[in-house]
Amino acid sequence: MEQDKTILFISPVDWDYYPYRDQELPLAIAERGYRCIYLNPVRYRGCEKAVRFARVDRGKHHPQIRIVDRGSGWRRSFIAWIHEQWLNIRAIRKHRPGAVISTDHLMSLGPCIYCRLKEIPFVFDVTDSWELVDRSTAGLVYRRIMKPLLARYAFAVTCTSHRQFLDFKKRRKANTHLISNGISPRILEQLDKQQAPETPYGEVNFVGSLRDWYDFDLLVDVFREFPGIQLHIYGWGPLLGAIQEKTAPVPNVHCHGSIEHRQIPGLLARSLFGVLPLKENELNHSTCPIKLFEYWGASKAVISAPVDEVRR
Repeated sequence: MEQDKTILFISPVDWDYYPYRDQELPLAIAERGYRCIYLNPVRYRGCEKAVRFARVDRGKHHPQIRIVDRGSGWRRSFIAWIHEQWLNIRAIRKHRPGAVISTDHLMSLGPCIYCRLKEIPFVFDVTDSWELVDRSTAGLVYRRIMKPLLARYAFAVTCTSHRQFLDFKKRRKANTHLISNGISPRILEQLDKQQAPETPYGEVNFVGSLRDWYDFDLLVDVFREFPGIQLHIYGWGPLLGAIQEKTAPVPNVHCHGSIEHRQIPGLLARSLFGVLPLKENELNHSTCPIKLFEYWGASKAVISAPVDEVRR
């Protein structure tokens, strides 16, 4: 096996979580003949309820991708953070990849500096403004210390949104690129084979993370005014219980929980149009919504909040 044909991925989410950029990127690269090593984040004691460890989509297999599971009896702490940095560096030393790609904001600094010293290309793939997701001390440390160092020492930085791109471009001129999100080739291929079935009622389907960056209260209230249209909400996240409770008395709004990824194309094809109930805040202004591209892939008009990346 040639060293430069192996790429190691450091990700903050489990491989069997919903397929986002973290998993789609190694799948696409593996299709081009590269051998990929995907490091699952370390499962610490007490992390069982964390959304990013949820194994809700187990259908993503590729012979060129090796998944490395890692666990620890420790609880998350500063010492555990240092230890996971070391585990990532040790994985680089063991597998000797030709390049490293990381989407993990907190766990990238140690591997980045190690790769710089060993002249291994390290790509920091910025999927969102993480300091706006985590308002804790960790988010503050990332913004003030880790983010500037990653901008300085990474071989390249790739950003999903224009706002992220401009932010990193101020810190470094070379090898900073804007690479927006897109639709999974697997979903697009299935959509090309789909024919929207005729239904006796209007149907709108939303599939996504049930988190507070979406305004589900507004979404439910709007569809309450259109009883002739059925709204189906699918997904997994900390708001699942609250959404199910809110939708229970609304006869045309239904919250179903998680589904298998292979079911998404059919839901997109049946949807009258797409909905992106994003809250207008700094996080959503700097995030490129994957759901927009999925609806577009199904040739659907999309009703969305006017966040910057959608307007762009």
